[in-house]
Amino acid sequence: MGRFYSRQNGNLYIFVTGDDSMLDLKLFPSELNLFESESAWRAHDRVAIVNDVEAVLLDRAEVILNLNGFRRRDIEEELLESYYAQGDETVLGGEVPPDIVGPPGSRMEPEPGPVVEAVIMPEVAMPEVFEPEGAALPTSPPEIKWRRYFIAPHTMEPQPGVPPRAEAPLEPRATDERELIKHIMRYIRSRGFHYPLRLVKNYYICLKTKPFVILMGYSGTGKTALTRLMAEAVSDDVEEQYLRVFVQPDWLDDKGLVGFYNPLTEKYISTPFLDFLLKAADNREKPYFVCLDEMNLSRVEYYFSRLLSATESIDREAHLHGMRGGVETEDGRWVPPKVKVPENLFISGTIDIDDSTYPSPKLLYRANIIEFLEVDLREHPRKREYSRRLVLDMETLNRFKETLQPSVEARVVETLVEVNEKTIKRGFPVSYRVRREVLEYVANSRGIYSRDEKENLKTALDIQIKQRVLSKIAGTEAVRPLLEDLQQYFKERLPLSAEKVERMLERVEELGFTSFYI
Repeated sequence: MGRFYSRQNGNLYIFVTGDDSMLDLKLFPSELNLFESESAWRAHDRVAIVNDVEAVLLDRAEVILNLNGFRRRDIEEELLESYYAQGDETVLGGEVPPDIVGPPGSRMEPEPGPVVEAVIMPEVAMPEVFEPEGAALPTSPPEIKWRRYFIAPHTMEPQPGVPPRAEAPLEPRATDERELIKHIMRYIRSRGFHYPLRLVKNYYICLKTKPFVILMGYSGTGKTALTRLMAEAVSDDVEEQYLRVFVQPDWLDDKGLVGFYNPLTEKYISTPFLDFLLKAADNREKPYFVCLDEMNLSRVEYYFSRLLSATESIDREAHLHGMRGGVETEDGRWVPPKVKVPENLFISGTIDIDDSTYPSPKLLYRANIIEFLEVDLREHPRKREYSRRLVLDMETLNRFKETLQPSVEARVVETLVEVNEKTIKRGFPVSYRVRREVLEYVANSRGIYSRDEKENLKTALDIQIKQRVLSKIAGTEAVRPLLEDLQQYFKERLPLSAEKVERMLERVEELGFTSFYI
């Protein structure tokens, strides 16, 4: 048993083994900002972890830990993360020895090469020849030496000496949703990007609720970058699991997206998107992310209707060609007559607000539309090292999905009913699809925006009214009475929706026309 701590890449791990008790975290002064509400930390009775700590603060924390009987033991982060997740100290390689680098009074130099898993084990000097059974035991204890062993994953047997060459260990899997979101934010900021925390949370919940999201805003506000950063933060291999498709203005059908059968060559002309879709279908345990960049350069109905309808149908199938049994591509790959759009394919589309694009009601009715309008030119994080990886798989993502309690569902539905009574009179009804997806979004947001259930519900419902109801409203002066009625209803109830309605009213006043886009 023992009390230890480890400093790794700006992260602090405090852990105990055996019967020892964890340090009272209140001993750390609030000015260190280690275990405070605004810092990134987590803890239970065996391990406490705080991430992204400045070196000078770690030095001060180290003094406090030393005064309270904790000793520094720099064990690999993956082992410490496993200990935190499982609570089983055997993942540390057995009981932590008196000195992680060697026996008392000596120092062992680090072994060269990649370390697969290091364990300190006692090595007992045995006689050269075994004594016959029944012989007297030696009177002096055997000499004990400390020696570092390396466990090869394929054998699980301790091998002394230089560690074997092996593939890189698997990245740790996400198990806690709040910790996953903190990780995503820290990763994004480490890459030198800044987004409002609520926007990133909204994007995550939208993807979890329905794998088709629209990011809309002015050019250069980071819409495309966010789709890539999200994929990088949670993927095993982002080059395999992320695809950016550049929508072309001359797309008048979906050939540029899903390809077509060429009757002259009797081959199927595939596309990167179709190849990516088929790869996702073959690897359903992992999420795959697609960005349709500037997707409204062409009319969405021309090239995306078939796939969009497939994602909303029961069988999720999209027709590709009429050749029974399938056909081959030029490089010999097989393409079936129909393709089932897999649920692990997450599609994000970016839309720039300018005169060169084509707004699409069909698109608006079927997706969450996230606005990118907040620009803080003073905020510009510098790139910094962030080595932690946290991989999200589909089994875990599905486990994160929630359902609403009947009382909460009733409150959400009542709000939708009251809003629908106003909008349906002007030809903008709240559909059954919107009702279902709003309920799913509110359920999936549980505990993400706020730990306070009422505050979390208010924020999630406000965002959904804005993104799923107001996104349908467009027109000339004729819509002014509706917008004014909604503005009065939203006042002091749903502030985000009220602010959007106010901007739409300003456009009516200035231009004589308004829509969610302008």
